[in-house]
Amino acid sequence: MLLWQKMMIGLARSGRVTAWMQGSPRMAGFARRFVGGEDVIGGLARAQELKTAGITASLFYLGEYVDDPAEIRATVDRLARCADGLGETGLDVHISVDPTQAGAMRSWDECRDNALALAKAVADNAGKGRNALMLDMEDASVTDPTLSLYHHLRDQGLPVAVTVQAYLHRTQDDLARLVESGAMVRLVKGAFAEPRSKAVTGRRERDDAYRKAIVTLLSPKARERGVYPVFGTHDHAMVSFARHVARENGWENDQWEVEMLLGVRPDYQRELVEQGVALRLYLPFGRDWFPYSIRRVGENPKNLGFVLRSAFNPAR
Repeated sequence: MLLWQKMMIGLARSGRVTAWMQGSPRMAGFARRFVGGEDVIGGLARAQELKTAGITASLFYLGEYVDDPAEIRATVDRLARCADGLGETGLDVHISVDPTQAGAMRSWDECRDNALALAKAVADNAGKGRNALMLDMEDASVTDPTLSLYHHLRDQGLPVAVTVQAYLHRTQDDLARLVESGAMVRLVKGAFAEPRSKAVTGRRERDDAYRKAIVTLLSPKARERGVYPVFGTHDHAMVSFARHVARENGWENDQWEVEMLLGVRPDYQRELVEQGVALRLYLPFGRDWFPYSIRRVGENPKNLGFVLRSAFNPAR
């Protein structure tokens, strides 16, 4: 799996491959399945559509590892407009951002200023829903500054949340501090090709690490401290385990949620909603869809089937 992930990450960072794929009419079906729209209006419309099905959304403007000042400004502007639009329509004001698309490639000071502006936009538009600026977590080289950014914004009383990757050796220590502070935490398994010195690499080890983190986030102490766990997974075994631990420790269904990606396992998503599980979808929008999509293939080779079906059946 490590070699496969490295290959997909290499494709995601290739400007030539990205331009070729995004210019291919045959791949339009693939983009439509996993991307909410090309612009803010399209993303908001898709979020409204999901709400009618009992599903909330976290909007994300496509792009990563951005060092162009104009593109950074465009990213912040589009996400701020999302916050405005979500507030106006009464939806959760919930947006996600990668630090490396908000200025971290240039300087963490710039990233902090942009994240502060976005967190304030969320706060200014917040309604009765679950409102947050969710900081996505990228490769291990930015784990410390991303967590520092989270704590900086949280100390100012802003509605901010952070993503934690279960497969890192450091995660239990990070979770201990987040639990103590009553954080909103999105837990993912981890999708970057980290070395063994920083993360577990075997599938069974990753699953064990994820279960251990579930227990921490759904502990009685976490509930008492006001933690809001978000389990980012499509693995039904992990969702079932989380539901079991939640019941055992007295958590109500509205005190935690599952987050999945738009377009992945839609039948299972509907099943969870019917069972009363709070479900949020990570809803990307924008034209730069290929790097994001190929990372999904890197996380699970089974997703390659979506690419091939789209290439040979573009009308689907």
